[in-house]
Amino acid sequence: MKKLLTIAKDASIKVSSQITNYLEPTHIYIPINEEILQNIEIKKVKKGEKLYFYQGKDFYSSVSGRIVGILKNQEKKYLEIKNDYKEEDMYQGMNEFTTVSIKTNFKQKIKECPNFDIGKFQNKKILILNGIEDEPYVANRPFIHKLETSSILQMLDCLSEVFNIPEVRIYLKETDRESIEAFEEMIGTYPNISISILPDFYPIGNEKILREYVKLDENTSILSTEQIMDLYLNTIRERKKDVTFVTITGNAIKNPQVFRVKIGTIANELIQKCIEFKKTDYKIFLNGIMNRQEIDLESLVITEDVRAIYFMKPLKYQPKKCIHCGKCDEVCPRKSHPYLAVQTKGTYKNEECIGCGLCTFVCPSYIDVSKFLKKRREE
Repeated sequence: MKKLLTIAKDASIKVSSQITNYLEPTHIYIPINEEILQNIEIKKVKKGEKLYFYQGKDFYSSVSGRIVGILKNQEKKYLEIKNDYKEEDMYQGMNEFTTVSIKTNFKQKIKECPNFDIGKFQNKKILILNGIEDEPYVANRPFIHKLETSSILQMLDCLSEVFNIPEVRIYLKETDRESIEAFEEMIGTYPNISISILPDFYPIGNEKILREYVKLDENTSILSTEQIMDLYLNTIRERKKDVTFVTITGNAIKNPQVFRVKIGTIANELIQKCIEFKKTDYKIFLNGIMNRQEIDLESLVITEDVRAIYFMKPLKYQPKKCIHCGKCDEVCPRKSHPYLAVQTKGTYKNEECIGCGLCTFVCPSYIDVSKFLKKRREE
């Protein structure tokens, strides 16, 4: 595979070492369509209560409160729930993690977990936890590792025992000292689990790239930190996920930080209450600055898919004509030929692009190469 890169960081962007909890939004918003709307009642709901099935999955309330109406935001519609701050839930107490709970109906619980294929664990020789946080200035996974070290190790050990997977590895970047220290402190009681430290290369955290770099075969199963925690909540705790982690960052704000926030919180509410700005002129990007997905903040609700929001000063440079240097092709880790995508305005077909944004990052003409690749991926 092609050589990966170390991304130079802006020293002015420093994410706080303390996490901020934002767990009392005034309202939460859940995506909905017209067909479901016809059957929705104006009623009280509890935290963890299933509301409906939509877009291929079940939707639950992350707070207790009352359904009060519908929010129409551009072409999207959201069910609006007013928080009563009582945190009344659907659960009958917390299940303790015991040897009995590991073995009793565990495989059936895995089968019932949304978006999980039990075949991912069967007949595997190695289970990998991908704990690598790749995007610059994002720190979600390091905070999850610090807060949930015990839960993560318990879940990995449980999967190893139930599915007879002899070896478990945790992959972390060498720059993520806090995660390394958190796991090293507790890993001694799990002899089948080890930590593997990788260099600070980008995009080494992408599963395809990780498999190639470490030379992992089909007998290896890879799960992200978030997937392991979702399994832990669904099987051991028997609860639905109601909070997520999001990093608010960038060189246009004074206080970049990681938030633990209720799923369904409207982003503007969080930002207006918690973020201080250096500049009034900025661009907003979703989930990463490498792929530069610019967004309109007014329409953003924080879901599990929202990992980071960047506020960045506008670049001083204007795009120029392509000089045919070929640097975008040179850095592409999947050999997807971004140069041809630019020359054909996105019509050149290649399925290998992973959306890492390295092509745009290195372009001396400041061309947003990623937009041509994005067009290609969406067709």
